[in-house]
Amino acid sequence: MPRPIPPPLGLTLAWLRMARGWTQQELATAAGASRNVVCSYETGQGKNLSRERLEELVAVMGYGSAEIELALRTLRAVAPAEAEEPPSPAELSGADLRRARLAAARFGLEAAEVAERHLRELGRGRRVRQARARAARLWRTLARRRPAERRLLVEAAAEFRSWAVCERLCEESERAAADRATRALGLARLALRAAELAAGSEGWRRRLRGFCWAFVANALRVGGRLPAAEAAWARAWRLWREGEGADPGILPEWRLLDREASLRRALRQWDEALALLDRARAAAPPTAAGRILLNRALTLEQAGESEAALAALYEAAPIVAGAEEPRLSCVLRFNVITNLCHLGRHREAAELVPQVRQLAVELGNELDLIRVLWLGGRVAAGQGRRGEARAAFNQARRDFAAHGNGYDAALVALELAVLELEDGHTVSVRGLAKEMVWVFRAQGVYREALAALRLFGQAAEAETATAEQARRLLAYMERARHYRRLRWSDGG
Repeated sequence: MPRPIPPPLGLTLAWLRMARGWTQQELATAAGASRNVVCSYETGQGKNLSRERLEELVAVMGYGSAEIELALRTLRAVAPAEAEEPPSPAELSGADLRRARLAAARFGLEAAEVAERHLRELGRGRRVRQARARAARLWRTLARRRPAERRLLVEAAAEFRSWAVCERLCEESERAAADRATRALGLARLALRAAELAAGSEGWRRRLRGFCWAFVANALRVGGRLPAAEAAWARAWRLWREGEGADPGILPEWRLLDREASLRRALRQWDEALALLDRARAAAPPTAAGRILLNRALTLEQAGESEAALAALYEAAPIVAGAEEPRLSCVLRFNVITNLCHLGRHREAAELVPQVRQLAVELGNELDLIRVLWLGGRVAAGQGRRGEARAAFNQARRDFAAHGNGYDAALVALELAVLELEDGHTVSVRGLAKEMVWVFRAQGVYREALAALRLFGQAAEAETATAEQARRLLAYMERARHYRRLRWSDGG
């Protein structure tokens, strides 16, 4: 003979208790009752359990009325079919009613799963936005401090060791890389230290450290330390993949793909760089497409494909305009002008110079202004306005030197040497050649680059240097800046 089925409220209490892993004795102790009372409530033998008393008991286990209602509905759906006949022919039988309840319960559970996923995404998105907003405020505190003080704050205060602060430091490192590689590296290493001290599971911390190592690698690349950058990238990807299961999609992988593409470009691995950029664009949100296309255009330009680079820039233009990021707009126009100059289309380039100059003024970055001045000199030289070009090159040389940017100052001197040699001013090139050799030696360029510079210097001293020699040396030194393995025979 089958045993009597406990009442629904008793079954609900037993179910919720066991779901918490509690024994009857543990529940009785927490609720201030005896074990026998709890047992009688669950079995329905003896003491009756009211809804009010059930809510009091489950409250000590952390449940509320919502969990009671959900449990009751589920138990009702799986309850045995009623044996009695339906009161009228139109009514469902007990078995039919049970099937209807099961179908409704399945539908409800599926709907609940969809709703739960949606609500979890909404909740996660809100928490992510809040964390990033808090990180922006904390960055303002860090930005006012010296590097050593920033390190102390990260070491001492947990609020400076959140994933969002790490991400913000990486973003600031990327911005700093446009001007100073040493500052970019310092910020990336600070992000890495914060990630090492961050809270969370080991998998999540590995993922976060992998993200930060990518920006350490990027800063090393900008500083010309390519072997170190390659080693850092290997570490970044290893940690990133080890922590894959712990990341619900908070940290954007497309940022890593985009940054590694820049290293491959510096290593003159054009196909690998372009493939990484394709993957980055496929994974990135539409708002990031402009940034990725700018990287693609620069890769194509350095590969000698200026027409393809212009196509990428023109594709990026409406996306960048919609993003309302003044720096991206400035970079885009600057690169359009550069590629137009490569193609000899100096009249078109000249029309864009005032626009990029105005954007640089609005940004207020002095190095950007000097680069625009340098670019204006190139355009003027291409249009035959040689006095204007000479003045622009000389001013850019002085300004770069004043900012401690000796490599760029020496490159501008090479461009000036091209102009002077085209005009037959071989004597004035002697001083420029000596200046270039001294600056490049101080900058630590490698042996073959110095040998190429000395050969040019000897030719300038003998007044046998030609504009074509200066052009070849300029192209070589521009490439050798970020690719120290480049041989003179390859780049010259």
